[in-house]
Amino acid sequence: MQLSSKVALVTGGAKRLGKAIVMALAARGCRLVVHYHTSRAEAEQTVSELLAGGHEAIAVQADITQEADVERMIETAIVRFGRIDILVNNAAVFFRTPVETLTLDEWEHILEVNLTGTFLCAHKIGLRMREWGWGHIINMTDVAGLRPWADYIPYSVAKACVITFTQGLAMELAPQVRVNAVAPGPILFQDDTPPDVQQREIAKTLLKRAGTPEDVAQLVVFVAESDYSTGAVFTIDGGRSLT
Repeated sequence: MQLSSKVALVTGGAKRLGKAIVMALAARGCRLVVHYHTSRAEAEQTVSELLAGGHEAIAVQADITQEADVERMIETAIVRFGRIDILVNNAAVFFRTPVETLTLDEWEHILEVNLTGTFLCAHKIGLRMREWGWGHIINMTDVAGLRPWADYIPYSVAKACVITFTQGLAMELAPQVRVNAVAPGPILFQDDTPPDVQQREIAKTLLKRAGTPEDVAQLVVFVAESDYSTGAVFTIDGGRSLT
């Protein structure tokens, strides 16, 4: 499928992995809706770079855990571009939560952003796509959803549920809408991740290196361009899941 002139909404698209996905889709000719929650300056900078490169783009603020915010974001995108062809559910929170100190607030916050936010965006946009007769939803999950990480139980649970949600939604919205998931492995470490922990995780990969946001963005584009895939989970982890 040709992506030229398609409208893509990327949640959490202002920086880090989200920005790499935005730029990769723009390079294929997509018009971009760059969602952000609190990263206004980064979102405006990303849109400025897109406009300077001759691409069409807008930035839209929303708390994806709030239904009214998601509906407003969708309407803003439709008013500007007429429709949404591709949704990339990228927005997420990720931090260490050892079971000894895990709180209910931490549990609920991680599941609200990583799972409920993904559900709200995919559900509301997916139903619109089905009415329009076409669309593609790509949910960003994680290899932690396939093999949970110690000290990251809420995050692993949320990402595992995203995989199940992806598969179920693919069944519900077929044949008009395709729904797939992308599961990165060691890509971007948190700023407070000790160097020895980073090296330990890198050593577990077959390729003996961490991936880059651009590596993942290339796969997202590949999935977006695929005409005959739905309900699938595409891993990109340097072979980490085999070790």
